[in-house]
Amino acid sequence: MRPYLRAALTAGAVLAAVAVGVAVRTLNVYGVFTDVTPAFAGQCTAIRGVVGPEDIAIDEKTRLAFVSALDRYAMAKGKPSPQDGIYVLPLDGPAHLTKLAGAPADFHPHGISLLRDAGGLVLQVISHHTDGTSGIEIFDVSAPSGGPVRLIHIGDVESRELSSPNAIAAVDRERFYVVNDHGSTTAFGRWLEDLLVLPRANLLYFDGMVFRVVAQHLAYPAGLALSPDGRYLYATEINARRIDTFARQPVSGSLDQAGTLDIPSGVDNLRFDAKGQLWVGSHPKNIAMNAFRSDPSRPAPSEIFKVTLANDIPQSAQVVYSDMGTQIGGSSVAAVSGTRMLIGSPLDNHVLDCVMGR
Repeated sequence: MRPYLRAALTAGAVLAAVAVGVAVRTLNVYGVFTDVTPAFAGQCTAIRGVVGPEDIAIDEKTRLAFVSALDRYAMAKGKPSPQDGIYVLPLDGPAHLTKLAGAPADFHPHGISLLRDAGGLVLQVISHHTDGTSGIEIFDVSAPSGGPVRLIHIGDVESRELSSPNAIAAVDRERFYVVNDHGSTTAFGRWLEDLLVLPRANLLYFDGMVFRVVAQHLAYPAGLALSPDGRYLYATEINARRIDTFARQPVSGSLDQAGTLDIPSGVDNLRFDAKGQLWVGSHPKNIAMNAFRSDPSRPAPSEIFKVTLANDIPQSAQVVYSDMGTQIGGSSVAAVSGTRMLIGSPLDNHVLDCVMGR
């Protein structure tokens, strides 16, 4: 065999092997090889009145759950829904969703973070605008006993650094962490990132004045949570199928890698409950999520994990809820209070209200 032919065959074999490897990795990320077995030790009821309840946060003092709702089907058609907004759900008494007044006119919320300090309750919200930009809206929450809950807009943060913000974790009223779920700014570039599982996204820290990149080379980060004592920051990566743990430098906000936990699912939003237990909403089959985005009659499977920590580092994850999409499609968050678990989804038309078996 001639040398140039041998070289060509060798190069072709290498390229074929690389292509097969990339294809297998992509199929794994998209959940083609993931088995989902429906299971839940409890009872669930759908609470309707919202479309796209992607994120949920609970305030135990007021016994209120705050729900971020964004109709992604309407947004994709270029006609944002006037029903987009922050909704409140009382944990005691009849379960019903009420949209809160006080948000700006062009307000289409995504990730949220709830903070209680000496001044009261603060809500930080990622909002996507109709012109394609995004920002962070900051609200005081007025929740008088026996009176209506209201949002009081106290500020916003706009920056070109917020290219595709997805999740936010409040440090205090002015400082926060936020993830861009993609590094590319074009639809084609983001599609390519997902197809090839390219880790191009980043994690930003806002110190009250400017943004700074504190972690990068992430593959579709979609969830953030601070540990109750503020020493650690946790981030999920949907396309890497893992939870990252970072040790925080409290003065500078800088992060040091402290651990990773692989979970065979598309892990999304993270929430701590009042007992300091960590929960993560997840959609195990990204390929089904893509179908769900195209057709709301084809809901994707859902999974909820309870994460076991040791010295604040995630060690393992247990499936607490699993469903093929019959109860809720493509879960993204689980907010837990006692045995009560509220499950949200970026694409479905209700919040799933569950009571877990003891």
